[in-house]
Amino acid sequence: MVELALCAPVVALLALGAAAVAQVADARAGLDAATQAAAAAAARSADPSGAQEAAQAQFDAVVAAYPLNDCTLRLDVGTFGRNAVVHAASSGSIDLAWASLLPFPAQLRLEASSAADLEPYRTRAPSP
Repeated sequence: MVELALCAPVVALLALGAAAVAQVADARAGLDAATQAAAAAAARSADPSGAQEAAQAQFDAVVAAYPLNDCTLRLDVGTFGRNAVVHAASSGSIDLAWASLLPFPAQLRLEASSAADLEPYRTRAPSP
């Protein structure tokens, strides 16, 4: 019985730590996926303003499924010409206050970036 009294707190802290690490990994994967989806949506757009709108809509839709707060997306479409690349960068935070017994910060800031080539048929000049 003494062994249980000694081991139970350690096992509980290990379980709490594993849950916190899993939540961070899930949030990191979600931010990466949202950033990649935003870059891909922008690359498929017909013009720079449409690229920004499509990227933001796709980013918001994907991020909503993950435990992230204060997410921002920065999109650089460059010249939006043939052989151009769209660069997307994002950041968001995750709340770890629930794991206050562990030496984790209450808020953890995550960042992600992605790039996508513009689809060539979207950047060709119209025929005269």
